[in-house]
Amino acid sequence: MKVHFLGVGGSGASAAASIAKAQGHEVTGCDVIPHNEFTQHFDQSILFEGHDPKHLEGIEVLAVTPAIYSLDPHNMELFTAKEKNIKTMTWQQFLGEYLTDSMFTICVCGTHGKSTTTAMIAQLLEDAGLDPTVELGGIIPKWGKNFRVGKGKYFVVEADEFNDNFLSFKPKICVVTNIEMDHPEYFKDFSAVKQSFKKFLSSTKEVIIANMSDPGVKEVLSNPPQAETLDYSSKVIDFHLQIPGQFNILNASAVYQVGLQLEIPPEVIKKNLMDFTGLSRRFELIGEFNGAKIYSDFGHHPTEIKVTLDAARGKFPKSRILAVYQPHMFSRTKALFDDFVKVFKNSPVDKIFVVDIYPSRELDTGVVTSKQLVEATQKDSVVYFGPSSGTLEKIKPEIKTGDIVFFMGAGDTDKIAKELVTLRD
Repeated sequence: MKVHFLGVGGSGASAAASIAKAQGHEVTGCDVIPHNEFTQHFDQSILFEGHDPKHLEGIEVLAVTPAIYSLDPHNMELFTAKEKNIKTMTWQQFLGEYLTDSMFTICVCGTHGKSTTTAMIAQLLEDAGLDPTVELGGIIPKWGKNFRVGKGKYFVVEADEFNDNFLSFKPKICVVTNIEMDHPEYFKDFSAVKQSFKKFLSSTKEVIIANMSDPGVKEVLSNPPQAETLDYSSKVIDFHLQIPGQFNILNASAVYQVGLQLEIPPEVIKKNLMDFTGLSRRFELIGEFNGAKIYSDFGHHPTEIKVTLDAARGKFPKSRILAVYQPHMFSRTKALFDDFVKVFKNSPVDKIFVVDIYPSRELDTGVVTSKQLVEATQKDSVVYFGPSSGTLEKIKPEIKTGDIVFFMGAGDTDKIAKELVTLRD
């Protein structure tokens, strides 16, 4: 079919478009900024900058990034597609209906740890010779991209709860890492989040591999669905990983159980997990500046910040650790305000610099600011840094030789970190 991806620059949409093209569909895509790290593998001539109804000529399916519906509901391509009766769906729905439907689908869901766990499973299946197809929201350094097209029967998917996106999939095996309140721009409360997960997990056909030590998971699975439920938190691995943090030991424990379900020899699973070096923007060492090590991390939820900074302190017990954090979305910052404050107050690092909120798919209506977050923390080591555009110049004089510096968030911080390491000391 001829498929046009509206919002192709996103991490997930770009992967879906790449897989669709590899499977024989004729693909085009557009975005405000279509050329980025996720789309560099495309023939650049099929990527269009901006949105225009002309992009729809000859198109049979319009696959849309869900953020378009909230951020740009009057988008002219959407409007024109409806006028022309072009089949319109989210890219997740397209993935579920056209790309994964006939395959053995393995989904990874949860509020945190989805991308890393998906990457671990993907590399395990690849190394075990099972030649999987993979879609995830982060770049695997070994591949240099966020997808893999294989010839085997397995399709590994990072399944996101936002917008009920994961309901597009019918997995045979599903991993659920944890369940917490998130995406308040879509879910009205934690009860709605749990209901969404419950509905998704009930669609699993064979095995749910679950972290039953997590209260949210335990509650959602208190009335188990028809699929067998296996508690991986009671079968924690006992060998060393290259990636730090207790949370990654749990992620690897889930992957170990997936491998056993697929009858991969235990020694192959163990070696693969011990060799795993991580995913882009997950505790990723970017380089150095002024004799300090610079890391980038995607964490933007209070729990993610806490476990990452705890892992940083565990890895570097005697180092001075600085964190530059950019809150992601106004609704999340407002809804989880007290949780952010608690994490900052109890942080094990030496200093936290908080940048203005990254809006993502939202408009700033003035409901909350980063400055309010810093003021509520009432801690001298938590400092308001202002707009992200000024972060680079403000952070440089703060960095000393031997420091460990984390740039955290799902917005601009990764770009700032990469720019920093290119500068002369």
